[in-house]
Amino acid sequence: MNPYAGIILDIIVLCVLAATIIHARRLSRQFAEMQQGRKTFEKLIESINQAAARADGATKSLREAAQQGGDRLQDKINTARGLADELEIIVQAGDSLAGRLEGLARRTSAPREPVLPRNENRTEKVPDGRAEPRTRAEKELLDALRAKRQSS
Repeated sequence: MNPYAGIILDIIVLCVLAATIIHARRLSRQFAEMQQGRKTFEKLIESINQAAARADGATKSLREAAQQGGDRLQDKINTARGLADELEIIVQAGDSLAGRLEGLARRTSAPREPVLPRNENRTEKVPDGRAEPRTRAEKELLDALRAKRQSS
């Protein structure tokens, strides 16, 4: 065989080995870049997990705050309903009292017995200095007003 044939084969093997080394180096760099990208990706996933945990905590605290606000609002609504019921009773009592007073006023407006003329300069005084009520309706009205003033 030709002595140059062995050298040519060695040169070809060297070229193939050099190409293989160059290619292996490129792959090594790409693997290093992928490893770096993976670390960055893991950091990103970790920060997303932390943000999700904070969002979950914020959601829970908002839910609790909404529940407390709803409870307070329901208490106020219940109180308002109670007050509305009380006001309705008071209005009904006032209407009833007004009806009774109106009936009394009608009965007393038509005199049953002759009325004697009164002296306009003379007023009947009670011990505390107020004028004496002339009719039963006036007396009831004054009593109701006095009771209201005392309760206030």
